[in-house]
Amino acid sequence: MTDPQTDSDTSTATLADRFGFSADAVRHLRHAVEQGGGDMAMFDHPEFAGPGQWMRGGLIMLTDANNHGLKSRVDALCNALSEQLRRANVASASRHRRIDPDARAWDTGPRVRDHGWPAELGQPSATGTQNDLAYAYFDAARRLAIRENGQLAVYDTGEHRISGVAQSQQGAASRLVFTSQLGEVPLERLTRVDGVSDGAPAEAPAAAEPLPQAASAPSDSAGILDAIERLGELHRKGLLTDGEFASKKQELLARL
Repeated sequence: MTDPQTDSDTSTATLADRFGFSADAVRHLRHAVEQGGGDMAMFDHPEFAGPGQWMRGGLIMLTDANNHGLKSRVDALCNALSEQLRRANVASASRHRRIDPDARAWDTGPRVRDHGWPAELGQPSATGTQNDLAYAYFDAARRLAIRENGQLAVYDTGEHRISGVAQSQQGAASRLVFTSQLGEVPLERLTRVDGVSDGAPAEAPAAAEPLPQAASAPSDSAGILDAIERLGELHRKGLLTDGEFASKKQELLARL
């Protein structure tokens, strides 16, 4: 029988040689990708220029924002680690997940990003879909949107940074369980937010009326200002360039 530890060491050495990093750096990033459920990673290692963040689909932020060669190598390594984790069954491999064995992990990726999500929440950091159920996580706005059978519900994620999701079937009922840096987060523990406009295609002229959007303006304004504040924090830490910060800030201000 093959020793799993030997396989892991061999894989680490292979990736280190392929992408030009040390085995220690690869192990550090592998752990970060596992903690992010294979879809995102928050890391801090000298070979990656210190702290940084990666999200599957193309988003990579490093402290050395202008080192595009390093960005490309880190992004490629993250994608390779994500693919390895996916093949090894992400739901069972992630050490912080304690989800029911019958839970079914959702696929996530760019193919489900265009699902009619509320425009005021910005671009989703992660998305997923299964049958008549879809979700989108908006990290900057700290919001989680769920669309089930055409009905939209939005939740405040608070201090949780959502990194994974599964749907556990218990008899005739199903239960949504998310994962964050704090561990397992059942959907019922999140606070539902009212006053968010539905971004789905309009089925009747009434859907185009501006009044519903105006009624939700106080809640939207608070969320946008909060998102700008968080962008400022990333900019001060060097994770966003001046140009990236100015562009994102202008997009958010345009929604006020």
